[in-house]
Amino acid sequence: MKNKIQTAKIIACCGSGGVGKTTLSATIGLYGALIGKKTIVLTIDPAKRLADALGLKSIKYEEQRVPDSCFEAIGLKPEGELFAMMLDTRHVFDRVVTAYSATPEMAENILNNRYYQYLSTSLAGTHEYMAMEKLYELNEAEKYDLIVLDTPPSRRALDFLDAPERLNDLFGRHFFWNLLKPYFKAGKFGYRMIYFVASPVLRSISKIFGIQALNDLADFFYLADDSFIDGFRNRSQAIKAVLSSSQTVFLAISSPMRSPMLEALYFYDKIKENNMPFGGFIINRVHNTFDKLSDADRDAIHAWISSDLLAKKIIQNYQRFERLGASCHQLIDNLLTVTDPSIPIYQIPFFESDVHDIAHLYQLHDYLFNNDF
Repeated sequence: MKNKIQTAKIIACCGSGGVGKTTLSATIGLYGALIGKKTIVLTIDPAKRLADALGLKSIKYEEQRVPDSCFEAIGLKPEGELFAMMLDTRHVFDRVVTAYSATPEMAENILNNRYYQYLSTSLAGTHEYMAMEKLYELNEAEKYDLIVLDTPPSRRALDFLDAPERLNDLFGRHFFWNLLKPYFKAGKFGYRMIYFVASPVLRSISKIFGIQALNDLADFFYLADDSFIDGFRNRSQAIKAVLSSSQTVFLAISSPMRSPMLEALYFYDKIKENNMPFGGFIINRVHNTFDKLSDADRDAIHAWISSDLLAKKIIQNYQRFERLGASCHQLIDNLLTVTDPSIPIYQIPFFESDVHDIAHLYQLHDYLFNNDF
């Protein structure tokens, strides 16, 4: 893991929701700063306790530097710097629209269009695409030695990689675009006549969604000219090139539970299929294994505890943790059997308390970078 951090410029932490991606992204960012890199963690909807851990009142949409006092409090003196920011989907999309619009007037009209306002905030895949846009923007600015991306939680861990292509489909092969484009070719008059000469399909759609919704959609595609659409396509290709390069590393993060582990394995298979750089698995919140209680152990507990009921509860609790530990390590063993033996699998133990300050982040850092598993 150390070597990957030292050589990578972009590290993408991927996995399903609730497995600790945001916390581990911050931990990797902390390590980057400690070894002398100017590092930024781009996170998605961070928990308040993570902001506290970084010594920030909140993680905002602007780049914020983690103050030196946070490190000094636990005796650390980073050779680099650590920054954090939260993704603002709408703000990033607005900047892209402004960049690819031929004129300020065109940009203003698109930004005020109601279909665009829906597209930029609510359409499936937009959040993931804008995470890629911001990542690309930070990379191109060359302000940082290391960019750590906490990818959006999604049904499929690879959704964010497909997002640029889905947005291309929206502009290039979108059903409505193909229906409306012939009318736009006729110029403004053809556009205004769309409802008078529209095909039966369009008339049916207008009855379902309403004429205003269709008007907003038509307005958007009329405003988005070929140069605007080509700008999006070219940017998407550039983003994919960066993600596929040797300077990028993908990590699959999971908890030791069946569903997140299957998600991480799916992600690994897709990354391998697309010949993209994979850095390994991080299995978070792994329970320790325990030896099974012998009859002598049970007798000793009963002899030590005067209440039979309490003794039974202690034994049951021990057995529950015994099963949890066995289940965790069985899932990890299963993962080892279906992946390349050269792929590292890093384990983070289950902590009794939440990560709420930089000392806890440093403790996570110690497990991730100073232990061999």
